[in-house]
Amino acid sequence: MTPRQSFLLLLALIITTFTSVYFLVKYTLPKDVPEDRREWIKFPRSAEDVQHWSILLEDYLKQHYYQVLFVFMTLYISVQAFAIPGSVMLSVLGGALFKLWRGIIIVLFCASFGALCCYTISWYVCHPIVEKYLKKRIQQLSVKIEAKRDQLFFYFAFLRVTPFVPNWFMNVASPHLGISPVIFYFGTLIGVLPNTLVTVQAGVTLAALASPDDFTLLTPENIIMTIVICICLLIPIILHRNSEDPTAETPKPASDEDGLAQV
Repeated sequence: MTPRQSFLLLLALIITTFTSVYFLVKYTLPKDVPEDRREWIKFPRSAEDVQHWSILLEDYLKQHYYQVLFVFMTLYISVQAFAIPGSVMLSVLGGALFKLWRGIIIVLFCASFGALCCYTISWYVCHPIVEKYLKKRIQQLSVKIEAKRDQLFFYFAFLRVTPFVPNWFMNVASPHLGISPVIFYFGTLIGVLPNTLVTVQAGVTLAALASPDDFTLLTPENIIMTIVICICLLIPIILHRNSEDPTAETPKPASDEDGLAQV
């Protein structure tokens, strides 16, 4: 498959997926929306958009919980699968709609499974594109991955937590780095946990605020929590490095005297 054919196939997948999502949203969510609130029906890209959706679906969610859940999960997984920006505000919306613990479970699953879909698309559909445009960056990251191959799970989860490598790049590059689907999925599950806790909690808070102007994601508690999780993921890597004894003695070559003695 050439890069051009790969691009056309990817484009067809994106168009088909989001056309289906559009009609799913259109025919599943409430239709009796007041005229002055119709402009609220759009992809959430700000705290104000999330609050509008929370207001729109507050009563509808009580009667059609599983319909709203299905639409939310389908949209979230689709956005993740094609590495489209916007998952942060969808996570906030998950907290606003489904509250804390359910929201965390739902968002964690959607983020991890959507990333796994991106992993699969990258390997089976985008291989020629990746080889042409991302080969050099993947080779640079491959050197670091190979150096931590013995502790790959913890190192991969650490990379997912930190902002050193963009999440979209990790999703696309991982199958080409020899990272197995199992390590990728569960490493992603751990890696997106801090962000999920922060955004879902923020969504719960936002739903109760009178004005979105008071909304913020970066609080001292959230920053401390992220740092603690990063440290916990680094501990196994550091312990493994220290367990290797660099001062181990190598066998000494036999001396001339030893050789004469044997004779």
